[in-house]
Amino acid sequence: MLKFIWNSWWRNKERFILLMVGILIVSTGLSYLLGVTQANNGTVVNELQKRWDSSYHIVVRPEGSRSVTEDLNLLEPNYMSGLEGGITREQYETVQQIADVDVAAPIAMIGSTYSSSFTQTHAFDKAGLYRLKMNTLIDTGIEKINDFQDLKAYFWVGWMPNGDSTHIGIGPTALYEEFPLSYGSDVMLAGIDPVAEAKLVGLDDAVQATEFSRYFNEEDLPEPYDEDITTIPILMSSKDYVDASINYTIEEVDVDTTDQEAFIKTYLDQGKDEYLDSLKGTEVASYDFTAQQMHDNITKHILEGTPQPQDPRVTVDYTWLAEKASPLVYEGVTSPFPKRWPYSYQIKPFLAEGQVAYGQESMYRKSNKYAEDLNDAPKVKYNYIGLFDPSKLKLSKDPLTELPMETYFPASADWVMNSKDEPVNPPTTVKPTNNPYSFLTKPPSMLTTLDAAFAIAGDKAISAIRVNVKGVDVLNEESEAKLQAVAKEIEDQTGLITDVTLGSSPQYAVTYLPGLKGESALGWIQQPWIKLGSSITIFQEAKLGFSGVVASVILVAMLYVFSSNIIMLYARKKEFAILLSLGWRPSQLSKLLFLEATILGSMVALISWMILGTFLWTAAGSTSIARILLIGLAGLLIYWLGTLIPIRLVRRIKPYETMQSGEVSKGRRLLRSRSSVGMSLNQLVTYWPRTTLSILAIALPTSLFGFFLFVTFRLQGVLYTTWIGEFVALEVGTMHYVAMGVALLIAMLTTTEIMWQNVSERKPQLAVLKSLGWQNTSIRRLVLTEGALTGFFAGLLGVTVTIIIVTIMYQKFPTSELPFLFATIFIPVVTGVMRTRRQPEKSRKTVPSRARHDRDRSRRRYHQLVRLHVSRSQTGHG
Repeated sequence: MLKFIWNSWWRNKERFILLMVGILIVSTGLSYLLGVTQANNGTVVNELQKRWDSSYHIVVRPEGSRSVTEDLNLLEPNYMSGLEGGITREQYETVQQIADVDVAAPIAMIGSTYSSSFTQTHAFDKAGLYRLKMNTLIDTGIEKINDFQDLKAYFWVGWMPNGDSTHIGIGPTALYEEFPLSYGSDVMLAGIDPVAEAKLVGLDDAVQATEFSRYFNEEDLPEPYDEDITTIPILMSSKDYVDASINYTIEEVDVDTTDQEAFIKTYLDQGKDEYLDSLKGTEVASYDFTAQQMHDNITKHILEGTPQPQDPRVTVDYTWLAEKASPLVYEGVTSPFPKRWPYSYQIKPFLAEGQVAYGQESMYRKSNKYAEDLNDAPKVKYNYIGLFDPSKLKLSKDPLTELPMETYFPASADWVMNSKDEPVNPPTTVKPTNNPYSFLTKPPSMLTTLDAAFAIAGDKAISAIRVNVKGVDVLNEESEAKLQAVAKEIEDQTGLITDVTLGSSPQYAVTYLPGLKGESALGWIQQPWIKLGSSITIFQEAKLGFSGVVASVILVAMLYVFSSNIIMLYARKKEFAILLSLGWRPSQLSKLLFLEATILGSMVALISWMILGTFLWTAAGSTSIARILLIGLAGLLIYWLGTLIPIRLVRRIKPYETMQSGEVSKGRRLLRSRSSVGMSLNQLVTYWPRTTLSILAIALPTSLFGFFLFVTFRLQGVLYTTWIGEFVALEVGTMHYVAMGVALLIAMLTTTEIMWQNVSERKPQLAVLKSLGWQNTSIRRLVLTEGALTGFFAGLLGVTVTIIIVTIMYQKFPTSELPFLFATIFIPVVTGVMRTRRQPEKSRKTVPSRARHDRDRSRRRYHQLVRLHVSRSQTGHG
């Protein structure tokens, strides 16, 4: 029987080539597509697992603290600096006691306080009236702000006021006295739980340990200093983050002050400071320093254990907490470039309430004062206990998974477009300011204890709790389920809101900064916002998408083999009828088909093992030997399953069918054959079994490519929205697009093979048409039309199958993806037309007698088979 199979293949070389093409299609589809899919899936999971880390897993906030941005799972990078409070100690302790909580670290943004120091003094060696001018220039990256532009103060050196002259507004200064040139700024004071913070970020290890610098201990408690003043322990940051330069210019005013009474009278009569401002002056000294130098002076005294330098003109040794934390309010706006920045917002400015604050009539944050009268605000005295370096904290520094840590670092931002929507090239880094109501504020420079926070801000001092969960080290569904379960338990027991931040990744969004009152707009700021749940979303999408590709490849292979076998059965019906007329039993024909399927399936398995073995060798760990063996055996199983129905159908063939020529159909004509289109449609409908199988065999690979295309676009929609997604996309991009090319090639080769089978069996029919007077151009038009129609119907069915698969797997109708899905219809249409173009060329060489020649050839083959059977029978009897 093996020899008979080989002879049958050898006599029908064209049919044998079709079988080999089918083997390559199935083996390539099983091995390369599955191998690439498995390798890509492994790459995605491995890259996500490497970055399954963050500084904290869950953030807990007070009810009502969500902004409009979080409807899209976007967490603003500035969110923590604007949280005033709202969480009690009892709620914090409840979170700590939840079983799977490993660390619960609270942060209390207490408010904005004032810190000042000086590094430079000036001694006046000549009596007279002096003008002190101060200029503070803050570089925000967008603009340079004159925080104190030409702020003037006047000092009368060598003059001692008496009587009413003590209230004229000019400060007396003694000769040779060290006059301090001080600088102060607003800093945020934050409260922490020292034990929890040490466990979360290693704050205790970031302290610059000296004899006078240490971490918090149990004895660091808030203590009453005076009637309404509280002494609190302070751990100071070594960084200031504000790019500010300060200039002091001292001028000797050109005015005669010898006659003190006459000068004072002129001064009072002519408008006081307006009079002094109109006088010329001669510069005698100028001093320049930076905000960081001033900050370093404070930290220097902390490390040395010496008292902070005190301006002798300041009579108090405490300060006030004037403002509470205030959030930014975002409003959705149209993005200037939606493809680059799909998310865009605008900051809502607020008018300054009451007295103009920080020299501005409007601000980017709403005024949130402790009290209208500064004297009613909380008063604190600092007890500096140590200094810490933020760069030594144990934080997740991977930019692909970095979370906002505004306790220690300012939010990052870039100025990318001006107010006219013109690009800023190159983009400029935006820097924080000293203004607590500005867009980008500096992080807390002073940390105190949670006890101090409650003593100052009341029972609901905690702004947020950062939580780490036990047993979520591996990226999988179990870890995600545990995170969600812990988050829900926190919400149920405390009434607070939670967001799972583990597995999140930055995503660029732009924010428009409108002009404040009396100022022009600043333009667009780009910031890495936090896309919550990015890793698990990519993981689930990749798993679902790649699993769908695997299932589609196997399904396409099975149905393709089935369709090809049925069409081949139609083509070999006369051959099988001859064998039955010679005495073959139907069971022998079934065994023949099963043996052929076994041979072809074994060849598919061998080719698959070779290709997958290459994957295993070149990409270690991308697949396993067991999976390779199973995929190869799947090829054999596919050919076995694909031949089951042909085995049943071959038993229905009768010996008299050997006298038939071609296929016989009793179907009626659908249309009157007045054109090539009508005749082509009639041809397809008349031979509907072959047509149906042809359309099915072409449609399924087309649907595979369509589904692969959908997965690609959907994954891009998920991957290219976050930094970690873009990184993963780069890792799998090349292999994925090669796999897409293979899927497209399978669709084209399948279409080619089916068209080849169809036109090969129609040579006698074309010869009859030519004998009836058809010209070559008419035959060309007929064949091309049939190829185009078959391809169109197959493409339409393929798109329908793709839409059904997508809808079932993703539980959504792919509305936005319909254009490119329907574009896949052109693949079988174009391929069908290109393949059938060669048939009209062959028809030119076909003469009308070809139809009779084919019938005579069949008779000769019949007689050859009879003689062969008789000779074998005689040999057997002899």
